[in-house]
Formats: sequence, structure tokens, C-alpha cells
Amino acid sequence: MKYGYFGDTGLKLSRIVLGTQTFGWSVDESNAFNILDCYVEQGGNYLDLADSYNNGASESITGAWLEKANSRHKVILGTKVFFSTDKGPNDSGLSRTHIMSSVEKSLERLRTDYIDLYQVHCYDRMTSMENVVSTMDLLVQQGKIRNYGVSNYTPSNIVRSIMHARHFGKNALSSVQLEYSLLVRSPEWELLPLCDEENLGVLAWSALGGGWLTGKYRRDQAAPKESRAGVGDRWDDNEEQRGGERTYRIIDTLIEMSDRIGRPVSQIALNWLLNKGERIFPLIGARTLAQLKDTLSTVDWCLSMEDEKTLDDVSDIGTPSPYNFIERYTRSSQE
Repeated sequence: MKYGYFGDTGLKLSRIVLGTQTFGWSVDESNAFNILDCYVEQGGNYLDLADSYNNGASESITGAWLEKANSRHKVILGTKVFFSTDKGPNDSGLSRTHIMSSVEKSLERLRTDYIDLYQVHCYDRMTSMENVVSTMDLLVQQGKIRNYGVSNYTPSNIVRSIMHARHFGKNALSSVQLEYSLLVRSPEWELLPLCDEENLGVLAWSALGGGWLTGKYRRDQAAPKESRAGVGDRWDDNEEQRGGERTYRIIDTLIEMSDRIGRPVSQIALNWLLNKGERIFPLIGARTLAQLKDTLSTVDWCLSMEDEKTLDDVSDIGTPSPYNFIERYTRSSQE
């Protein structure tokens, strides 16, 4: 396994990080334990969770494994808060009440006394930035969390959060979790440059496009019945949302490349993502040990510059205004 520094936290994360959304849903506790054992044995050290994943089951299963395997010291735990896990009027969002209640429940389910990275799962228009930052800062001071980050924030949301923390002398966010893959490249316009500028760690969710970049989907073929699109698990991953001409051009290119270089489609897609910067950590899920082992092998080789350029071109989404204007007319240090 290879490792990289996670923003300015000083922590080293495995370049492939493991998501646990399937735990308690399509992966039972026994299989989850096997997956976690294998991941750590292979050198993986970051686990991505959320209190809302299967109504807390993901955290509970992970906590049981941590206790049974005596592995708390071997892993970096990241979980999230925002979505509802109960039916009360204040059981969702980013109010101080909900955050303070949720962190205690997450600590209990995870059977630990601290969380390495506590993340806001989504921006909350109904809670002030001051409230969110001050609450996260308080949790850091109390030792219940070591660092905090955000997920699904716009660039302006991130800047406001950082500036508020700096102005009032609070602990600032350390990371951003965002959707990024060959299918979703819009973070390259502003989010990723901002993370570079502020030295923020980046966790890339849906790194395989909800399964569309694994080789299981083919042009002019029905989605496999057991796939996300096949069962209609999430609208974002269904044919009508993902399956446009651009998607199939990318898939066709990946399949051709896979046949030529002898690597699985999923490894090629992840390798492309790893090549986009050392601060980017692709987040993957696994339902079987075979899937996990295959995915972790991605770090053992490197995509050629020519193949990376081919994937850049076929997945290009163009550059909107004002980015295209700036690219054309801005000055450079070479002038």
C-alpha cells in the first residue's frame, strides 16, 4: 500500500480509502469483518462512515470489529453528520443540538472515545456558518474529534467556513469530500484548485461512478440485475441519469484500454484518479473480498501518460465561463 499526507493534518492515509456504506445493507457483519481484516492487512488505514449509513448499522458493525480485532490504533476513523437518523424535528441538519447529540451516538456505536475526522455531510442553509464552525471547534477542544471536514460544499461555502474560523481564532476545516471521477470532473474548475491553495485533504466519493466505471455496464446492454442501476438503488446511478453518450464513450475507451494493457476497467478508472494529485484519496466500497483485493491492487502500477491523456480527452466536459476566458487571456510567469 502507498500512503500520502492528508492535507495539513500531518496524518498519512492509504491512497485507497474504504467506504462502509454497504455494511448493514448488502454486506452483513461477518462479511464486513472479513473485508475490514483484509483491508487493514493490505495496509489500508482509513475508514469512511456516516451516522446515516443504514441508520447507524455501518458505525455499529465497524465499532464491533474495532473492539473484537483490537484495531482502533491501526485505523483513522472518519464519520459524518447531517442526515436524519430519527424522526424528531431536530434530528437532522447542522444545528448545535443535532451535532452534539449525533457525535455522542457515533462515539457510542463506534466504541471509541474520539473520531479522527468528523465531517459535515451536506451544507445546511438553515444553520449559520458561525454555529457550525464554533460547534466543531468545541468538539476539537473537548477531544471528541481530532479534525473536521466538509462534504458536498460549494467553493464559496468552504471559503466562508475557513475565513470565519481564522477571523474568530477557531480550528478550521481540514478536508473536503466531493464527488470526483471520470464521469464527474467539475471539481477541477474550482474545488480542487481551492483545496490545493488551502492545503486541504480530498476524499473522492463515487470514484467509480456508482459502478458505471467497473466494466459491468456496456453499450446497448441492459444493466445487470444485481447492479445499482439494475435494482434502482439510487436515482443518481440509474440509466436515465448516468447513461448518456459521453458515459458510454468513456466506458468504450476503458474497455479497449483494459483489453490492451490487461488491467481491470475499475483499476484503470481509479489509477486515472490517483494520477490527479497526491492530495486526492479515492473512496471505494466492496461487497466481497475479491472486489476489495482487486481494487487495492490499483496502487501497484501506474497508467501511462498517453493513456491518461486519452482518458482526459474522452471525459472532457469543456470549460465554462469565466474559466475559459481566464485560460485564454490571463498572464503567466513566462511572459
